[in-house]
Amino acid sequence: MGKREGQFIVWPQYIDSSKSRSRGRMIPKEKAVDSPTAEEILEACKELSCAAQIESDKKFPSAWWERTGRVLVSRKGNAKKGELLIRISGLISRRRSLKKKL
Repeated sequence: MGKREGQFIVWPQYIDSSKSRSRGRMIPKEKAVDSPTAEEILEACKELSCAAQIESDKKFPSAWWERTGRVLVSRKGNAKKGELLIRISGLISRRRSLKKKL
C-alpha cells in the first residue's frame, strides 16, 4: 500500500491529545482533542467542504489491536496536511463544546 494520489489519510491518532508524538499525534497538544473518532473527523471534513470517505475497519499500524478506522480526504489545491489536521481538530472541539451547552 503506497501513497494515495490526491488524498490525505487522516487517522484519529493524528489529532488525539492523549497520544504523544511518538504514538502518532501530528499536531501540537494544545490544538488536539481528546479521543477523536473517525466519524467526528468525517463530519468535520464535510463541514470544511472536503470530499472524504471513512474506512471503519482499518487499524492504525502501531496500535493494531484498536480498530479506530481512518478517513481519506481529497486534497484541495496545494493544501498542507498539518493545516488540515488543525482545522479538523478545531471543528471537532467547537462541535463538542456546543453539544455540552445544549
